[in-house]
Amino acid sequence: MSFAFTPEEQLRVTLAQLAGIKLDPIGYVDLSTVIVVGTIYALQFIAVIYQLYNRNYPPLGVKNVPLMASLYFGGLAWFFGDLFTSGIVHLSHSPVLRSCKFTLIWLRACLGAYYVAAMFSLRCFSLYYVFYRGKAFKGTIVYVSVGITVLSIALFGIISTVIPTHLTTHYEPLIDMCNTNRNYIIAVVVVVWSIASFTAVMSWRMRNVPFCFNERIEMLTSFVVLIIAGTLNTICLLGIKVYPASLGWRTGLVYANHASISIGYWVIMGEATYNCIFDREGYLQYWINTLKEVDMERQYAYNVDNEVTLNLVEYTDPTSTMVNDGTTHNSDRKWLENAIVHPPVFPSNPYNKS
Repeated sequence: MSFAFTPEEQLRVTLAQLAGIKLDPIGYVDLSTVIVVGTIYALQFIAVIYQLYNRNYPPLGVKNVPLMASLYFGGLAWFFGDLFTSGIVHLSHSPVLRSCKFTLIWLRACLGAYYVAAMFSLRCFSLYYVFYRGKAFKGTIVYVSVGITVLSIALFGIISTVIPTHLTTHYEPLIDMCNTNRNYIIAVVVVVWSIASFTAVMSWRMRNVPFCFNERIEMLTSFVVLIIAGTLNTICLLGIKVYPASLGWRTGLVYANHASISIGYWVIMGEATYNCIFDREGYLQYWINTLKEVDMERQYAYNVDNEVTLNLVEYTDPTSTMVNDGTTHNSDRKWLENAIVHPPVFPSNPYNKS
């Protein structure tokens, strides 16, 4: 896959010009975009593995680590979809890349933008269900909400795949790009904006709900991420003629999309992940003390991804569970439950607010 200005690329630019399109050739700026964003996703993959391994550490567990990990993979699918449908790489040398229904409908739209927006919205819905409605987000409601999300994405993708290409997207060999029907673009944009609107409604309803930690900032960030990504994609896809032909627009949109996703992800996961690595015991003590001070143990127990509630009485020595060797982290949750009922005596705590 060449990023040099070859004779073939010169011919592509000339043919596009004859068709009335000013085409910026694929070059090293595009390559740098692939490297920078790809490196970010590679580093974040290491963090996702670490978070999944430590998902039973209570401050991480309440973030719904599996859902956030799936959001990461949705962002990764979106990234590949952006690369293959935004004019950043050549498509002509690969029949897979020339399959625009796969790259645009499935990678960029369904498994990418649609799924990422839905996961941000689903996490907001879980907060709404626990803190606004006062119910446990576990069991049937989890299966129903996740099932509806996955089924709707699958149906959208399947329907988009089986209808004729002139109504969705097809490969245009003249300019080596995917050419997408404007009405189909509008349909995808409407879906994403509908999800953003649903997120806005839930966030507004929770505007006066008290939280212990950064959940309000997390909700606001999720909403802002959807608004920024939705606005920029709407402008590029509907307001700019053949935006992949412009070097500035195509690379700018990729950076904006994936910077937004990454910021949204780390606003939610950053603090708990950092402290799980560097101050596991001290941050857990701070976390428990905060819950006790505001009497919100019950609400945060509802976010934990199993059926255990905060009513156990068996005490487990924290020194046997809060080690950082990866062998006994599964008991962190039980220690939290017991510690709230029978609080142990801790050494001085740098997170103590008193």
